[in-house]
Amino acid sequence: MKSISTVEDLKKLYEEDFYLWVEETTRLLKEGRYDLIDWEHLIEEIESMSRSEKDSIESHLSVALEHIYKLDHLRQYSHYDSSADIEGGWGWKKSVINACREIDKRIKKNPSLLQYIGDLLPGAWEDARKGIIGFINHLGISMEVPEELPYTIEELADKITETTGVEGAIHKYYRK
Repeated sequence: MKSISTVEDLKKLYEEDFYLWVEETTRLLKEGRYDLIDWEHLIEEIESMSRSEKDSIESHLSVALEHIYKLDHLRQYSHYDSSADIEGGWGWKKSVINACREIDKRIKKNPSLLQYIGDLLPGAWEDARKGIIGFINHLGISMEVPEELPYTIEELADKITETTGVEGAIHKYYRK
């Protein structure tokens, strides 16, 4: 590869080989060669990293919301394994536990994201609701699922703690 001698060279590299663009940008930053940095794409990538963390938390919130709602309203349709004496809904509980563990891991690395949980809930509920409706349709039963999130953030924090047995980051932040 030819050496980077202009910002345009680096911008072209961004389009042709992203990984190499990252390597070259890192090298130029370490060398203090700021005049050659493709600032437009660098800023875009940093913003994308931030969105990615929020998106991940929203996705895990969606899973937790879907399964908490199912535990609250559809537990009778979950499977009970009498041979293992496992109560109905165990799979949903395990899913909530795993989702909340992932949320807690991300918040431990990025504590400032806790303040956005309330903002992420409507999108998370929208996705969770789709999963719930799909499950209801699969069962062939008739049941309304509210369009608006049926829990306050405080109620959700309590339900997560009740389901997982752990006072995670959401509970600690919203129930302090």
